[in-house]
Amino acid sequence: MVVSATAYSGDSITSTGTTPKFGTIAVDPSVIPYGTRVYIPALGGVYVAEDCGGAIKGNKIDIYMNDEGAVKNWGRKTIDIYIVG
Repeated sequence: MVVSATAYSGDSITSTGTTPKFGTIAVDPSVIPYGTRVYIPALGGVYVAEDCGGAIKGNKIDIYMNDEGAVKNWGRKTIDIYIVG
């Protein structure tokens, strides 16, 4: 699946009640259900759909990163992702 990917950081609570951490992504749950594991080749890892943001609609994801510098470096990218379960 091709998505528009942004990044976020901070100490909030996710839509599923967890604290965001490395490996958390925000999704539109009508496209990618909560709990889905997603492989992101651009980052070389598997992430879990645990959050949703107001601007995350359709084929958009928001990737949790540990610091604001990493968020700014990421910016907005069009990337491939793969649903793994």
